[in-house]
Amino acid sequence: MDEPHGEAAALCLQLVLDTLTERTGLRTLTGSAERVPETDAWLAGGTLAGSTLTAAVVFVVPPAGEGPWYEPKRALEARIGGGLEGGFILWAPSGAELPAREPQRSDFIMRVEEVARRLVPGGHGEVRFPVDLYLRKSDEEGSYLTARGGLAPLWARFTGRVFGHYQLDSTELHRLPSGEGYAGTLIDRIALTANALQVGQTIGVETEDAWTLQRLSAGAGLTIIGEPPNADLSSGAALRRNLRRTLQSLRPVLIAAPAAARVVAFVGPYASFEDQPVGTALLGMDPALYGGTDLIVLAADGQVRPLLDLTRSPLLAAKT
Repeated sequence: MDEPHGEAAALCLQLVLDTLTERTGLRTLTGSAERVPETDAWLAGGTLAGSTLTAAVVFVVPPAGEGPWYEPKRALEARIGGGLEGGFILWAPSGAELPAREPQRSDFIMRVEEVARRLVPGGHGEVRFPVDLYLRKSDEEGSYLTARGGLAPLWARFTGRVFGHYQLDSTELHRLPSGEGYAGTLIDRIALTANALQVGQTIGVETEDAWTLQRLSAGAGLTIIGEPPNADLSSGAALRRNLRRTLQSLRPVLIAAPAAARVVAFVGPYASFEDQPVGTALLGMDPALYGGTDLIVLAADGQVRPLLDLTRSPLLAAKT
């Protein structure tokens, strides 16, 4: 198993195994993963309750590469993972930058390690990073705010609460801390700040970007699941092409595997399951592409959920 793809594959495979154990109530044992040639998919064989199991992990975005995003990714994974006991996955929302220089790099490491050391096996936590939003008032007329970045989906919640026309730059924000209460409090604060501005004035608003960190039940090291800014691999036409190509390569391998159950897990950098496009892309494809597969799931933001539960194998039936 080569590095760093191999370590990322092993940790994501462990996440799939943890999910199968929770889903079925049965213990899973799986060996090391091997890469499927010409893809970002990894395949492992093992057992589930004594029956044969084949599990494939497919990275929506390559876990390794070249360039200004992947270089700090490798350095951070080695530095943080080498100092922790256990296996961890840090879910960086799509497009989030990774620090390459000091002092941002040391601050990033300190925040991740602080949360990681509090987690028990199977636990989740949020690593929070301070970010700035920028609010500008452009007109006295109306009651309207346009937003880009992480708060863009919430723009309508400002209507009737701000007096004038405003632009909100929230591109540094990728994932709000969990809970409706945080979003509501932040919207209240932005509205209050907006109504004190003069036309042409811009002001910064401090908040936090929250990334999910999870500790697996087994394994070692840390991998960061994310996507370089402006890469656009996790959505749109590029996603559909990659999924189709990978499924075409996986299908004969899965069918040939002497297994009682076959699971395919896509791993993506999505900040929420509500916004993920993988399920929609799969439904628009020829079902023959995933023939021979019993269960297709998506791993994102510290969770694993079914996308296509084909229930061909009673071994994978959810416990009741």
